[in-house]
Amino acid sequence: MNLFEIATRNIKRNFYNYFIYFTSIVFNIIIYYTFSAIRYNQQVQQTAGQSIKVAAGFKVAAIIIAIFATIFIWYSTSFFLKKRKKEIALYSLLGIKKKEIGRMLFYENIVIGFIALFVGIILGSIFSKFFIMILIKFMEVNISIAFSLSLQAILNTTLVFGILFLLTSIHGYSIIYKYKLIDLFKAESVREKEPKVSIVLSVISLLIIVLGYVVGLKTDNGNFLLNVLLTTILVIIGTFGFFNYSLVYFIKRSKKNKENYYKGINMISTSNLLYRIKGNVRTFSIISILSATTLTSLGITYNLYSGIKEAGAVQYPYTFAYINSNEKIDEKVEDIIAKYPRNKKVLSSEAEFIKVNSVKAVKNKNGIYLISESEINRLLKERGVKEKFSIKNDGEAIILENYRDDKNYQNNIEEILSNGKKYSFRVVDKSNYSPLNYFMIGTSFIVKDNIYNKLYNENQVLRGKGYILENKDNTKELILDLVKNLPQNIELSSYYDEAFSIVSGLGIFMFVGVFIGLVFLISTGSIIYFKQLMEANEDKKRYNILRKVGVNKKEIRASIAKQIFIVFFIPLVLGISHSSVAIIMYKYLFNAEVLKPTLIIMGAYTFIYLIYYILTVNSYTKIVMEERN
Repeated sequence: MNLFEIATRNIKRNFYNYFIYFTSIVFNIIIYYTFSAIRYNQQVQQTAGQSIKVAAGFKVAAIIIAIFATIFIWYSTSFFLKKRKKEIALYSLLGIKKKEIGRMLFYENIVIGFIALFVGIILGSIFSKFFIMILIKFMEVNISIAFSLSLQAILNTTLVFGILFLLTSIHGYSIIYKYKLIDLFKAESVREKEPKVSIVLSVISLLIIVLGYVVGLKTDNGNFLLNVLLTTILVIIGTFGFFNYSLVYFIKRSKKNKENYYKGINMISTSNLLYRIKGNVRTFSIISILSATTLTSLGITYNLYSGIKEAGAVQYPYTFAYINSNEKIDEKVEDIIAKYPRNKKVLSSEAEFIKVNSVKAVKNKNGIYLISESEINRLLKERGVKEKFSIKNDGEAIILENYRDDKNYQNNIEEILSNGKKYSFRVVDKSNYSPLNYFMIGTSFIVKDNIYNKLYNENQVLRGKGYILENKDNTKELILDLVKNLPQNIELSSYYDEAFSIVSGLGIFMFVGVFIGLVFLISTGSIIYFKQLMEANEDKKRYNILRKVGVNKKEIRASIAKQIFIVFFIPLVLGISHSSVAIIMYKYLFNAEVLKPTLIIMGAYTFIYLIYYILTVNSYTKIVMEERN
């Protein structure tokens, strides 16, 4: 039997231990292949209307995944080698040279890597259409995606991961030469020293995190960059300090609760945790920071995406709109619409305003516009909006502000000049609903009908028209036709040009963020899983002794569950805490509604971690409960 056959047999024998590692690599390859396939997909590029930007965006995303996959595979290779130190020592005792052992491990890594590459590319090819459909959904586009096999994506993925597996296999080969035979046999008996407690450093670590939070929450537009940088540095330092000192202190402190400490086998659980903490500080800290980064970026991106999507429907209710009172122009527009069957007319509405001069001449150089209460309610009803405006008194008005979110609008007094007379209104409310599309007119006010009629001047009337068409996301050709054939002095505002490009761009960003976040989550969850399985193999003897003295399986499983709960969820909770502060910063800076998207993202993230937690508890328990031969 040659070394390659031995390596293949080892993989089959240890496949259970390799399964999560193998699955994680396959997932990395699937996502990398998907991003490469999207990068070269002509339908996506044409739909986005910015092929260079789309290609560049997915290229950057693919590079990020490749870098993270390199770190993950490199880290995982070291774990598996450490787990197999005793096995490697036995090979040495049997007279097998280090060179041959290294070659055997090299073959194992290569075989696993290339099987994963083959499976990943096959699954990526199968599911790439599904992933592209998700992207198109995020982009708010209604098109049919054809199945295609991207040869460029296959070659790119094979080249990148082929080189990656080759490098990590060489890394595994080289590690063998660093070990001495006696060290390999003692590997399982080597135990981390119990970390020392420093109350001072524990408190300082917590204070650094709190200080980072305080600095972050005091961020405003004037000190944004400086405060974000300070908050990031403080939180990272505080996180490493928390796991190095504060967590150790809290666990040791729990020993003083004698009733709980001596209950069942809690004493064993606590001691095991303390011994493991020192070796896991870096892992815990990186996972917390990575979780915070992922949750924050996903939360903010999802908020931007959903917020702009909702705002687009409110601010750009019409597929296109224009200001004009010439009926011949309307006829020309109708003729152009008729040329595009996929964009059939659903609704057309006319809106009328009167332009008046504001006393605040400097602020409103172009004057302000008034619309009657009945007119705005009619427009909203035609568009299917249930909200209805009602003004109680003649001296009141509702502002339709297009330019800013002025929190101090209420009870402001707005003075206008009309027909040589001065009138004043008290602003009682504000709405983001636009009579036409956003930015087509300046600041507008809703006033009672009798006031509108009183101020009506035919020479100051502004008339606009808006159209709602089918497939508003696919109106590029129609809009270009309108721009080409309408007079240049007509201001045309379209959903496609103004809102769709933003929603589409954020949809792409959201898609990339979600899948990179999943790669990070699955890889970090797998790393914790590997570490716990390594420790399970090291703890077999200790749990075997416990079983011999009468500790049952239920008590052992409960002890394992408590230990692993802290390993999984303390980094996650700290990451969620960091992320929450960052999202609150975003909320106050941009006056954004963040609760719903944040809860969705954090809930999904926690759920996936919970699956890893249950899987790890089951696997750990199975290992330590195995009968020793």
